[in-house]
Amino acid sequence: KFMPPRFGPRPGPRGPGPVVLVAAAAGTGAGLMIASRRRPARVHHRYTDRVVVIRSGSGRNARIVCPRGIGPGQIIEICVEDQVYFVTVPQGVGPGQIFEVQLSEAPLPPTFSPAAAIVSDNHGVWSRVRYEHLQGAEQAWSRQSFFHASCLFVQSRTGSFSVFKEYGTSKAVEQIKHRFYNEFKHELFPELTPIPTVHVVSTAANVPSQPEQQQAISMSQPSAPPAPPSYETSVNTQGGDGAAGEFPPAYDSRHT
Repeated sequence: KFMPPRFGPRPGPRGPGPVVLVAAAAGTGAGLMIASRRRPARVHHRYTDRVVVIRSGSGRNARIVCPRGIGPGQIIEICVEDQVYFVTVPQGVGPGQIFEVQLSEAPLPPTFSPAAAIVSDNHGVWSRVRYEHLQGAEQAWSRQSFFHASCLFVQSRTGSFSVFKEYGTSKAVEQIKHRFYNEFKHELFPELTPIPTVHVVSTAANVPSQPEQQQAISMSQPSAPPAPPSYETSVNTQGGDGAAGEFPPAYDSRHT
């Protein structure tokens, strides 16, 4: 059977068609729909024909042909320079018609890669392993011997854990859940364990001031006894009633 030769690249079912770059004047692409890099819930067609990329001052536009069987509101997947975009067919565009969309230059949103853990109870011998990514945990789960109870826990975006896969009797699985939530989770993921808050109570109001301390110290010490009075000896030379060497009577102003 004679097969005509093929000249130039042609689209095939296994990949997207070639990309043709065309320079355009500034201002081209105003008011166009924007092709997103976020994968939607459903894609209606994977574009395999040639994509014409028009570069302008405002960015890049893609010129494509509406595929057969695709209508307004449906989503087409295109590939431009090894980057995947998702295009929504605008209103009023039917199969075979050419339309343009603006390629989004925004970076891809960060993907959430949940952490995981596998806990097993081999007839009283417990094992628990932490995995940074769910993919690694699933690979390890596929190599399980399943001669004992095991549970695969996966982390959510809020930090909580739930059972993703389980194997064993209901009683053994419940025991694994209990030990994981109350013990193994804090051991395997210490960064998720809240730090207890320490409340510092000020005791400055109960500490007496320095003068009060000195007064308390002086009051606590016993008082010293009074000093004895000092007496002076005198000699009576006038021949009075008092004998020599005796102390004179107390002085009284009434005798003067």
